[in-house]
Amino acid sequence: MSLLTLLILQLCLTPAVVDEPTFEGRTHEEWKKLILPGVEDRWLTIPWHTSLHEGLKNSGLEGKPMLLWLMNGHPLGCT
Repeated sequence: MSLLTLLILQLCLTPAVVDEPTFEGRTHEEWKKLILPGVEDRWLTIPWHTSLHEGLKNSGLEGKPMLLWLMNGHPLGCT
């Protein structure tokens, strides 16, 4: 690649600098509210299983139904 091509790629791929909010002076409780999932993110607290066998085993032991989510590709994005 030529030097000009590399320079153009660098300019195109460099993220724009955005002023980030400052987090100085926050209390422990304010940090907990920012970091921990809220009511709308309750699904993050579900102990999801990544294998069918593990999910079937645990649903049988707990006597609970199991949700089987099928999709094209790896559900964790590990392709």
